Amino acid sequence: MVVSIHNKLINTAAREVLKPMNMVRKGQSRLWLDDNGWWVAIAEFQPSQWSKGSYLNVAVSWQWYPRADYAFDLANRESAFVEFENEETFMLQARSLAEQAKQRVLYYRDELSSPQRAMQFVLANTAGGSQHIWAGLNKGMICLYARDFALARHFFAEALACNDDRAWAMEVKTFIQQLLSQTPAEQLMFVKRAVAQSRQLKKRPAMDIAFGEEPG
Repeated sequence: MVVSIHNKLINTAAREVLKPMNMVRKGQSRLWLDDNGWWVAIAEFQPSQWSKGSYLNVAVSWQWYPRADYAFDLANRESAFVEFENEETFMLQARSLAEQAKQRVLYYRDELSSPQRAMQFVLANTAGGSQHIWAGLNKGMICLYARDFALARHFFAEALACNDDRAWAMEVKTFIQQLLSQTPAEQLMFVKRAVAQSRQLKKRPAMDIAFGEEPG
């Protein structure tokens, strides 16, 4: 397959900037992954249907619900569309996009570096109110991570109370009900198994998942 020059320049810039921080390219796509076990940061050099060039989106994808795709659970558009005009100019622009991606991923690493800080960050930045089932699930999960089991139950109850009765939403509710039927210690093991399953579905390598451990 012939790779266009603007794609080559994006891939080169991403490899030079993101690979040294242990990010990996997803196949031959324009996605680069920062794998942190129960969460994955994603740098997406998003193409346009109409022009050669790239947007830049950087997101966090939670791995605590088994699914084969990467949801952009916390996401930011870091750059408007940068259009390819010539090789020399775009080489610098692609490098700038990669550097912006690096800084946002480092920001996420920092904000999620400890349970209490992660909980505060996720609760403050998760979009969606009490009728948003993913918001309820994700807020509940981050509270479990911080071992705030009472607050976790509150957000899980909001998710269960959502009016959405589509098939996928009912599957999420069943997942939450299974989780809530267990003791707090069992809930943490349940989440670890869910993360392992989610990673397997995405063909991510197996790894030990630290989730909700008591402070040493």
